[in-house]
Amino acid sequence: MTDRVAHALARIRRATPGLDVTVRVTGRQEVVAAVATGDSSLGLVDGVAAPSDPLRLPDLGSLSAVAVAEDPLTVLLPEDHPLARRTGLRLDDLLDARWIDAPDVAAALPDLGSAAASDGPRPSIRYHGADLRGLIALVAAGHGLAVLPTAAGPTPGVRAVPVVSPRLVHRTELLHGHIAGPAAAALTTQPLGAGDQGPGDHSPDQ
Repeated sequence: MTDRVAHALARIRRATPGLDVTVRVTGRQEVVAAVATGDSSLGLVDGVAAPSDPLRLPDLGSLSAVAVAEDPLTVLLPEDHPLARRTGLRLDDLLDARWIDAPDVAAALPDLGSAAASDGPRPSIRYHGADLRGLIALVAAGHGLAVLPTAAGPTPGVRAVPVVSPRLVHRTELLHGHIAGPAAAALTTQPLGAGDQGPGDHSPDQ
């Protein structure tokens, strides 16, 4: 849950007193399934895409996807990594590096390989879960690199270096089916803006 997602929910709750809200943070597939089955009114999913391109999601059926944010991408490296002081990095130059496979909290490695027209990068360790702090701890300890949206500020133990090639963004889309009530409909129009949505996917239940 990012600060601005929390603030968007706060604005809606102020406008709709007594609204019963549950927020669940799960993996992308789980978010899509929850909205498709009606367990959640809305879902936020994120991933890597070319600017203005939609995310590659499973068949959404009757669901609709609305883009709510596109943010620059950074490579997260340990502070003592030889490339940590660079001003920008090319993914092509990092395909043979050690990577952390953390598809529910960082850019999925197959998406990065597809963008770089390569069968890499390959994981040196796999991380299951949506806890960003756990991923950062693994990067800081030297287990591998990860690609994330631009960080809001400095994080101890790691450095975030912008991805300069290929041209990619961290895209966030809001999924909805049959909007259940005015509060859920209002959330689809709440602008998140650049930097509002970080890793991890959210499904607000109404």
